[in-house]
Amino acid sequence: RKRGGWGSQYYTVLKGQLEQQRVFYESQLEEIRREYDVISDPKRRYAQELISALKQEKNQIEQRCLTLRRKLKKAVEDIAFLKHMNDSLAGDKEPMRRQIMEAKRQRTETRDMLMKCLPPLEAKLAMLFTQLEAGEAQSVQGSVANDDRNSSLEDDTKPPAK
Repeated sequence: RKRGGWGSQYYTVLKGQLEQQRVFYESQLEEIRREYDVISDPKRRYAQELISALKQEKNQIEQRCLTLRRKLKKAVEDIAFLKHMNDSLAGDKEPMRRQIMEAKRQRTETRDMLMKCLPPLEAKLAMLFTQLEAGEAQSVQGSVANDDRNSSLEDDTKPPAK
C-alpha cells in the first residue's frame, strides 16, 4: 500500500508539474505571438496594401490590354477593307483609262465636227438674218401703205415693225 500511496503521490506531483510547464510554455508562446504580431503587423498591412495596389494595377493593365486588342482588331479590319478597296480600284484602273481615252476621242471628234460645221452654219445664219431683215423692211413698207388706206381700222394682230 505504501507503494500505491507513493505512486499516487508521485503521479499527482508529476501531473501538477506538467500542468505548470504547460501553462508556462503556453504563456511563452502567447508572448512570442504578441511580439511577432507587433513586429509583423505593419509588415502585414504593408504587404496587404502592396497586394491591393498590385491587383488594381493588374486590372488597369488588363483593361488597357483589352482596349488595345479592340483597337488592333479594328485596325486589322480597316487594313483588310482598305486593301480590298485598293485591289478593286487597281482592277478598275484599266477600264477607266479606256473610258477616259474613249471620252477624249469623242470630245476631239465632236470639236473637229463643230469646227468643220460651225463656219458654214454661221454663214448660213448671217444670210438668213440678212434675208429676214430685208423681208421685214419690205413688209414694213407694205404695212405703211395699208395703214394709209385703212386709217380708220386698227388691227391688233399685226406684229409691230422693228
